[in-house]
Amino acid sequence: MYKCFIIDDESHAIETLKKYAKDSGQLEIIGTSQNPLEAVKFINEHKEIDITFLDIDMPEMSGLDVADLIYQNTAIIFTTGHAGYAVEGFEKNISDFMLKPISFSRFMKSLTKVITQLEKKMQEEVKNDTYFFVNPGIKGKMLKINFNDVEFIEGLNNYIVIHTPPNNHIVYLTMKEMEAGLPPEIFIRVHKSYIVNINKVTLMEGNKIMINKMVFPIGSSYKDKLLKKINNNIIKTHR
Repeated sequence: MYKCFIIDDESHAIETLKKYAKDSGQLEIIGTSQNPLEAVKFINEHKEIDITFLDIDMPEMSGLDVADLIYQNTAIIFTTGHAGYAVEGFEKNISDFMLKPISFSRFMKSLTKVITQLEKKMQEEVKNDTYFFVNPGIKGKMLKINFNDVEFIEGLNNYIVIHTPPNNHIVYLTMKEMEAGLPPEIFIRVHKSYIVNINKVTLMEGNKIMINKMVFPIGSSYKDKLLKKINNNIIKTHR
């Protein structure tokens, strides 16, 4: 769920966007405001807001001015009844522009576009990282683990085991949670119980994959994705 905030001086416009946000199933509404100054203060104090729906034509302060004042990591979708604002809006490096009255289909088209932008940005940020942190089960303690140190991750009931020879780390996470937090260009799930570091794989044969002398089964539901990844790196003869 992406967190959003709505700024508009018209209450009926806010209610429309709130309904659309709820019906999308992808947004959590953190707040709304008809007062631009109050909205600026709130957004700058709550930097977890992913998307801001921002009306341009407001009496106290233009949305164009608000865009310059709010936390820049929130994606801005301008909403307005005046098409003439489009050029000025995109000069603010906003994510999208919706012309009122806004239909649900137009809302979803804009939301899909912006979420794609956010996901791409997050993937680029992850690519620049070489490590991650996990809680090893001690309150207030965070353990730093380098991607290159991880050979594989094993599911163990309600826990996972991160194998970084010669050490193993037991962490209270699900395999799904761990998979979502790892860069897909380095880690791939090969079985319901195993995620492997593709850089550590030494052999694949049939329905098995090997890291050094350890053999892991390849689950049928994961094989196609694994084969696609491996095929992208196969050097083939053209003879």
